[in-house]
Amino acid sequence: MYEPAPPRPKKTDIVRSRNGCQSCRKRRTKCDEGKPACGTCVRLGIVCESVKLDLKFRVVTALPPKKTGAKTEPAEPDSSRLGLQLFGQHSRSSQIPNINLVHSLQHTDRDVFYSTYWEDHCLPALHPIFRSASELLGFPALKDAILALSSCNISRIYAERKYSTSFPTMGTLSPNLIHQTRSQLYYSSAIKRFISLTQDDYRNNATEVLTILVIFGYIEASMGNFDGYYCHVQGLSAFLVELRETTGDPMFRALLTSWLQSQFLVWWARAYFSSLDVQRNMPSIAFPRVLEGSSGSLDDLRAVALSILCESHRLNVKETLKHWKDQTDFELALASDLQSDRDDTEGRLARLQDESKRLDEWLLSLPPSEQPLVGDASETSPIFFQAHDAALNFAYYVVARIMQCTSFLHNLPCRDAQHLGSECLEIEPWARLLLRIVQGTDMQMSIIRNNYTIGFSGLLLAASLRCQDLSLGMQIEKWLQTLEDKQPTEEGAFPVYQTLAVVKVINRQRTMGRDVFGVSQPMDDGGGMPKFTHYNSQMITTILVHGKWRATGDLFTECIDLQ
Repeated sequence: MYEPAPPRPKKTDIVRSRNGCQSCRKRRTKCDEGKPACGTCVRLGIVCESVKLDLKFRVVTALPPKKTGAKTEPAEPDSSRLGLQLFGQHSRSSQIPNINLVHSLQHTDRDVFYSTYWEDHCLPALHPIFRSASELLGFPALKDAILALSSCNISRIYAERKYSTSFPTMGTLSPNLIHQTRSQLYYSSAIKRFISLTQDDYRNNATEVLTILVIFGYIEASMGNFDGYYCHVQGLSAFLVELRETTGDPMFRALLTSWLQSQFLVWWARAYFSSLDVQRNMPSIAFPRVLEGSSGSLDDLRAVALSILCESHRLNVKETLKHWKDQTDFELALASDLQSDRDDTEGRLARLQDESKRLDEWLLSLPPSEQPLVGDASETSPIFFQAHDAALNFAYYVVARIMQCTSFLHNLPCRDAQHLGSECLEIEPWARLLLRIVQGTDMQMSIIRNNYTIGFSGLLLAASLRCQDLSLGMQIEKWLQTLEDKQPTEEGAFPVYQTLAVVKVINRQRTMGRDVFGVSQPMDDGGGMPKFTHYNSQMITTILVHGKWRATGDLFTECIDLQ
């Protein structure tokens, strides 16, 4: 028989702490668990408090027994409206990973991971004022909001391949579900903390509150949740009414500038993929007086450029699309309607002139460091800038000029043979300039840095609808195709493949001698549903194209199947 093995000799005198005291845990030092006080606390002369186990109980309700032959739906978690949408009809077709999401949300290492990602990847795409916001992480609601936006960003940058899709126009990729789920949990926590604040909290932490509301807006804009976004618009507007005396503060001005940029992003997302009626009645976004005469920084210049771009676009599209009726009548508007609209036309042209003067002033205030670099004088070579943001700002300037070309608006209804096919002659040099700017930028940088503003793909779509040069249109299509091949998700918070599909339709129509000057949805969907499991909020399978026959000058509307 074997005898019992002798005990192993003790290799070290180190006492391994299972619990330790609170002081040692905070200092990340080993605790000898001495009683009534450990050696470290005695040496430092501080109170030694033992760690108490924090037991948490939860109520688990058993699922009802399955009935034979009956279909059952997964139980919805008790969460916010956004959480319900996440686990609702859009995700029932896909399996949710079997992970402890609540535990992952509370895990400190994950907070550190998303905080690091925020600093390295999110901040470069946002207004510099958010670098100061990173120093306010002691405010719990703000910390959760930052982590929600960070995890939302990484979920959309690192896509997953879908196993199958019922709608080809929805694309073959979906956002990373694990990061997206954590984002919604962080967001839900931020909302709960935010609504628990008192009026005194709002007054004493006004900067933090405004920062949180701006980040909330960016989250909803990234997800294409228009209802949620406008809910925060109302909340922020009401908050600013109570803080009129502080809106001149530099930090408040910077946050308002950032907030304004998100408004233009959401506005642009509705500018094309909506009904004719919606496009002709797009609201104007007023530029706050408090931001007038600002410092002239790159971000201030961007806010002004976006304001001019969107207002010029609104006036141009309203004047252009008045020649086509909505989905109930595809014929040219009656002459009496055009006559009654003449006064409105003169008013819109006058306002376009005002926007043109604003743009002249903007260009004069542009510092040399933000202007194009001197290089090849060729009319086809790419144009480069010192920084990506400078290139994007100048692209806004160019597209605003395209929208301010009134010769197109005068020539559009004309059937005179000398104008047919040349209605956009004044615009095409600007469209070519835009393409050269885009070609001089890095595509991967565009995907990462244009998350929270209007991107190049949306600008190229606008240019495609205001040029008749087929070769130029094919170059735009080629750039978009290359972008899709590189990272087929979204740029400027909008799906690249959806923009590319429409540009292809425009070019195909152009090869048939039909110039397209507008696109719309047969029936408006209000912007669709939030983009939880896909990259476009709208399930667009058909679009209406509104154009003009080059040979006869007749206007037409045709329904095109994108599939």
